[in-house]
Amino acid sequence: MASNPTTGLSAASLAPGLARKVKKVLEIKTDSPELLSSLQTLSSFYGENTPAARRGLRTTIEKRGLAINERFIGAAESVIKALDEVQRHLDLLSTSCSAISQVVSSTKTSSSCLLADTERLSRDLDGVERKQGLVAQFLDTYQLTQEEVAALQGEEISPAFFSALSRVRTIHDNCRQLLRTHHQRAGLELMDLMASHQESAYERLCRWVQVQCRNIGEYDAPEVEPALQTAVAALRERPVLFKYCAEEVATARHNSLFQRFITALTRGGPGGVPRPIEIHAHDPQRYVNDMLAWVHQALASEREFVVALFGEETSSAEAASEQMMETLSGSDSLHTPALLDRIFDSICRPLKLRVEQVLMTSPPTLLAFSLGQLLAFYHGLVARILGPVGQLTATLGACRDMATRVFFEQLRSRGDKLRRNPPPPPKDLSPPQQVAEAVHHLLEILNAYETAMESRPQQPQPGTSASATSSASGEDLGPVLAAVLDPLAEMCERSAEALTPDAPSRVDEVARLDPAAHRIYLINCTAAVWAVLQHRAAASARARLVLDSIEAHTAALVGGEVGRLLARCGLAEVVERLRLYQQAEGRGQEEGEGEGDGIASSSAAAAAAAVGSPASDPALSLSRLAEALRGFFVLVSSPDALPEFNAIQVPRLRADAVSRVCRSLLECYELVYTTIEDPRSGYLEQGGASVVKHTPAQVRTILGVV
Repeated sequence: MASNPTTGLSAASLAPGLARKVKKVLEIKTDSPELLSSLQTLSSFYGENTPAARRGLRTTIEKRGLAINERFIGAAESVIKALDEVQRHLDLLSTSCSAISQVVSSTKTSSSCLLADTERLSRDLDGVERKQGLVAQFLDTYQLTQEEVAALQGEEISPAFFSALSRVRTIHDNCRQLLRTHHQRAGLELMDLMASHQESAYERLCRWVQVQCRNIGEYDAPEVEPALQTAVAALRERPVLFKYCAEEVATARHNSLFQRFITALTRGGPGGVPRPIEIHAHDPQRYVNDMLAWVHQALASEREFVVALFGEETSSAEAASEQMMETLSGSDSLHTPALLDRIFDSICRPLKLRVEQVLMTSPPTLLAFSLGQLLAFYHGLVARILGPVGQLTATLGACRDMATRVFFEQLRSRGDKLRRNPPPPPKDLSPPQQVAEAVHHLLEILNAYETAMESRPQQPQPGTSASATSSASGEDLGPVLAAVLDPLAEMCERSAEALTPDAPSRVDEVARLDPAAHRIYLINCTAAVWAVLQHRAAASARARLVLDSIEAHTAALVGGEVGRLLARCGLAEVVERLRLYQQAEGRGQEEGEGEGDGIASSSAAAAAAAVGSPASDPALSLSRLAEALRGFFVLVSSPDALPEFNAIQVPRLRADAVSRVCRSLLECYELVYTTIEDPRSGYLEQGGASVVKHTPAQVRTILGVV
C-alpha cells in the first residue's frame, strides 16, 4: 500500500520527453510483421549484446545501409550508361523529326494545288464510273450482245438461239416501260429493233420446225427432241406461224398414217409379224376387231406424240369437243383433238369401206350385234379423245349405226317369219321349238351385250347413281328386247288360238279340249322367256313386263278354273249374287257417310231396304245355299276334283296356280258362310249356320290353305 504512491510519484516526476518515449515504446505492437522482419534482420548481423554494441547500434545500421547503397549504385551504373545512350538517341531522333516536319510542311505548302486537282479528278472519276454503270445497265436491259445477235442470225438452232430469243422478248417488254417516261424516242427505236430481230428469228424458227416436222413424218413412232419442243413452245407467241407448223405436222402424220394403215392391212409388220389384217377377212369379228384395235393403238401413239410436241392435253370429252368446235369456227389455234382429227382423217374412208363391206354380206344376227357393240365401244374411246364432232368419231358412229341397222333388219325378218308361221301347240303344251330357238338366240345376245358392257369403261357423270347407270344400259337394250320378244309374244298368241274352242285353225272338233290349255300354253311360253331375263340386270324392265304377263295369264287361269268348279257345285251364281248385294250395300253406306252424321243411319237403312236382304231373294234361299255348300264340300273332298295343272312346266308357277285356286275357293266358301251368319242377311231367323255342317276352318284344312 506504501509503494503505490511512491510509484505514481516517480512516474509523475519523469521528464515529458522520456514519458513520451516510454509511452511510445509501450504502444508498439510487437506482433506486427514489419517488426518481426526487422528483428530477424537485426539478429543476422547483431551478434553480441554488449553495451558498446548497443551504443554503436545506430552507427552499425547506418554503415550497413551505406554499404547496401554503394552496391546498388555499382549495380545500376551500367543501366545509367544505357539510359544515357538512349537519351542521346532520342535527342538525335527529335532533331530528325523536326527536320522532317519542316520538310513536310514546306512540301505540303508547295503541293496544295496538286492535292486540290487530285480531289477534283477523284470526284470526276466517281461520276464517270456511275455513268458507266448506268450505261452498262441500260445496255444489259435494252441491247443484245454480239453473241446473242450471232445466235439469232446463225444457221443452227441451239439453246443459245432460244436464250437470245427470250432475251429479245424481255427487251421488247422492257421498252414498254421507256414509253411511260420522257425517253419515248429511245423506247420506240429499241422496240422497232427488237421487233425486227423477233420477226426474223421466228421466221427462221418456223422454217426449221417445218423441216423437222417433215422428217418426223417418215417414222412410225417418232421421238420429239427437246429442241423441237422448245421451238414449238416459242412459236406459240406467233399463232399464225404456230398454225402453219401444226398443219405441217398434221399433213406429214396424215400421209404417214395412211401408208402405215394400208401396210398393216396388206403386208403386215416387218418380216410379216404381225400378219396382215386382211388375212382374217373371212372372220368378220376378228377382221373388224383387228382394224379397230390398230386404229386405237395408232390414236394413242399419235396423241402421245402430239402432246409431247405441242404440250397440251384435254381432260374430258367435253373439253375435246369445245376445242374441236373452236377450231372449226375458224380460230387460229389448233388444239390436240383438232390435230389428231386431221391426222386420222386419212384412214376414215378405207376403214369405213371395209366395215361396210363386212356388213353388206348380211352377217348372222349375233355377229351383227357383236360388231355393233364393238364399234360402239371404240366409238366411245375415240369420242373421249377427239370429241363427238371428229371425223374418225363420225366414221365409227356411222359404222355403228349401220351395224345396228343390219342387226335390227335381221331381227325384223326373223320376227316377220315367226308371225307368218305360228307353230301348232305341242300335246304337252310345252313351248314349241321356235320359242326355244328364240330364247337361245336372246340368251346369246344378252351374253354378247354383257360381255361388251364389262369391257366398256363406265364413267357416270357426277351426281349419277349406279342405278341410273344400269337403267341407262337397260334403255340401250330395250329396243333389242322389243325386236326379239314382241314378235315372239305375238307368235305365241297366234299359236295359242288353236287351243280355243272357236278357233278356225282347229281340226279336232270332236276331241275334248281342256279349257285351261290356252292359258297354260301361254304361261309355259312366257316362263321360258322369263327364265332368261330374270337374272339379267340390263333386261330388268322387260323381265318385269314378262312377269306381269305371266301373272295375268295365271290370274285368268285361276279365275276360269274357280268358275268351273263353282259352277259344278252350283255355287257360282250364289257367290255372284252375294257379291252384288255386298257392292250395293257398300254404295249405300258410302252415300250415307257423305250426307252427314245425323242422317247417316237413316240413309243406310233406306238403302238397305231398297236393296233388300239376301234371305228375301228366292235365288238365295237358305236351303239353296246349304245345298250348294254341301255340294262344294263334296266336290273339294273328291281326290281328282281340284286341278293340278301338271302341264305347267315351271314347278313354282304350277304350285302357285294350285294354291291360288284353293285360296279363291276358300274365299268363296267363307263369303257364303259369313253371309249366313250375318244378322243383316236375314238367315238367322231361318236357322242360320246350323244348317251348314262344315265350317270354313274344315274347308281350309281339306284345301290345305295355310
